[in-house]
Amino acid sequence: CHGECPKNRFLTTPEGEPGLNYLCAGYKRFFEHADAPLKLLAELLRRGRPAAQVMNLLAQAEERPRSVSGKISRNASCPCGSGLKYKRCHGQNRTPSTQNN
Repeated sequence: CHGECPKNRFLTTPEGEPGLNYLCAGYKRFFEHADAPLKLLAELLRRGRPAAQVMNLLAQAEERPRSVSGKISRNASCPCGSGLKYKRCHGQNRTPSTQNN
């Protein structure tokens, strides 16, 4: 992205049309990381609960025991409390080499 402001990141589409906006790899990684907590925050607000509860829910999710083997089943609810299955939330696009990064 050459460090340019996102408002100036435009390319042409494969069909030759101008105006295709893109995100650099750093922005993509940030949004992937922030996706589940932001969804949880939005759900709290929809239910009329205080937004400050999001930190408590995230802390509780980190403290939950995973399983006897230490792994979370792909079809189990995500421990972050988002209400999504693990495979659709924090387990998305995880490989053993990238889980600890």
